[in-house]
Amino acid sequence: MVKKIDYFCGAFLSYLISNGIAPALFEAGEKSKIVKFSTNLGDYKVYIKYSTICKLSDRKNARKWDIPFTQKEMDILKDFPERNRKHFFVFVCTDANMKENEVAVLDYDSGLLCLGNDPVNKERRISVVHKKGSPYMNCYGTARSENQGIQIYKDFNRYFLDKESV
Repeated sequence: MVKKIDYFCGAFLSYLISNGIAPALFEAGEKSKIVKFSTNLGDYKVYIKYSTICKLSDRKNARKWDIPFTQKEMDILKDFPERNRKHFFVFVCTDANMKENEVAVLDYDSGLLCLGNDPVNKERRISVVHKKGSPYMNCYGTARSENQGIQIYKDFNRYFLDKESV
């Protein structure tokens, strides 16, 4: 049986392979995957998660996805960084019909800022918002309000490929 995370991780792995990058899957969880790969821009380690619940806001003309993190995942993230690698979260965001699709790439340190480390609040999340027509997305979470969100590029190619490769 193919789990949802396998499907959504596969979408990102397909992107890497179609750009001549040979990824290696290192760790797998029920709702997340860890992938390592190298490009001409460096060596990477990414933590992949997904959301299939897209909330629409007519008022803001935006789509929003919430990505929850379990305590087990938070424990994994403590030991996530490796020397000489760039670290990122990759969020595959879609709707139930898979018609509204986005890939959000957030650097590791910014992701941790969104998640926070409050020992009282065990339920953590990162939210990804995209306003129609914007070349950016906004990420915030348990420890940061939407007004304090971290702006990322909607075009995730720029995080892993040089401009001549795109």
